[in-house]
Amino acid sequence: MRRLHGAEEAEAFFAGRSWALDDPLPDQIRDSVRRVFGEDLTALQVAARIIADVRRDGDRAVLQHSGRIDGMELEFIEVPADEMSAAARELPSDVLRSLETAAQRIEGFQKSALPVGWTDSDESYGEVVTPVGRAGTYVPAGVAPLASTVLMTAIPARVAGVSEVILCTPAPGGRLPDASILAAASIAGVDRIFKIGGAQAIAAMALGTETVPAVDIVCGPGNIFTTAAKKLLYGEVGIDGIFGPTETLVIADANANPEFCAADLIAQAEHDPMARPVLVTTSPELADQVETALDEQLARLDRRAIAKAALDDNGAIVLVGTVEEAVRVANAMAPEHLCLSVTEPDRYVPLVKSAGGIFVGEYSAEVLGDYVAGPSHVMPTSGTARFASALSVRSFLRFTPVVAMGADAFLDIGKHAVELAKLEGLGGHAAAADIRLRKLVGE
Repeated sequence: MRRLHGAEEAEAFFAGRSWALDDPLPDQIRDSVRRVFGEDLTALQVAARIIADVRRDGDRAVLQHSGRIDGMELEFIEVPADEMSAAARELPSDVLRSLETAAQRIEGFQKSALPVGWTDSDESYGEVVTPVGRAGTYVPAGVAPLASTVLMTAIPARVAGVSEVILCTPAPGGRLPDASILAAASIAGVDRIFKIGGAQAIAAMALGTETVPAVDIVCGPGNIFTTAAKKLLYGEVGIDGIFGPTETLVIADANANPEFCAADLIAQAEHDPMARPVLVTTSPELADQVETALDEQLARLDRRAIAKAALDDNGAIVLVGTVEEAVRVANAMAPEHLCLSVTEPDRYVPLVKSAGGIFVGEYSAEVLGDYVAGPSHVMPTSGTARFASALSVRSFLRFTPVVAMGADAFLDIGKHAVELAKLEGLGGHAAAADIRLRKLVGE
């Protein structure tokens, strides 16, 4: 991992490593795009073509693109409902118990976070809180079934009160999704599952087809093409965010456990060669110890080639003078995951201004956040934690202001509406208030 010194050098490094959907694609992906589409296209251009096809041809386009891109000739799109409950019976009891434990904690966290409507009768205003009608969740397949993502996306929607939750996920070989995906869907209360992936799945949920119903919001992680589709369809459908490669920033002092720090960095690095693992420390000695631990742990890792590429190409060790300076570095990066492996970590939490999730102390391991801690692991990346939040029950709710003025309240403030309308040159607005005022005062 490269070494950086001080907040300013780290900030310059992060600023120079932005991620965009119109960037040139890696060679292997570009070759696949050329094979399927006959020319070089960016991720946004690929997604735009697929969306246009699905908008025009519905299921036929979904099936065609699944065949061309994924090499799967699908005989049917929707998974039979009874397959969800049947899958739970196939899983080992330990796996099922872990899924159920995770589901309970996720549900408990989301219930605690559930906002409620309010009314201030003295001021004659308030808010009503209502869920969207239908939510669509996307769960990528990749090299492993992400059953945890089913729970992390569907349960918040259910707690919000969404009437129908659907799920799209690729099915290896065109058969059924993995049993763990189906079982997790049953536990989470998913209503319908469609075994489609990629940008065509996002387009199907956003636009609706003959088989897939149109949803009000699409959520969940995915590859660069599903992310591009979400960006292009935003406005026609709600989305949870535009997600790039995963990120973890570990702040550690001289008392931190170097093996823990290395393990946390590798846990994110093994996701993707584009992942960004960063250590910010006040201790050069700890930095050396973490690098040694990284080498030892990588040697035992099945996905070491992926993790090493992420560590070498995108990782960094930043040496700073104080923990406060380390937090400044974290705020500049706005990482998806921020781990505080320092003495008295609680005192630094109020200094954090931008992070997808904060993991306080060395036993609040980020891996628990991936699976069983409670908050959703779908978190903002690529600096979007500056303005975005983790997926939660709030993502599926609408907050509608309500104004309930009586005559006395109107008489009290109506004249100010008249004055402000006149200030803006909007006579019709002024008249709409003034006509009521004159009636109330008997003119």
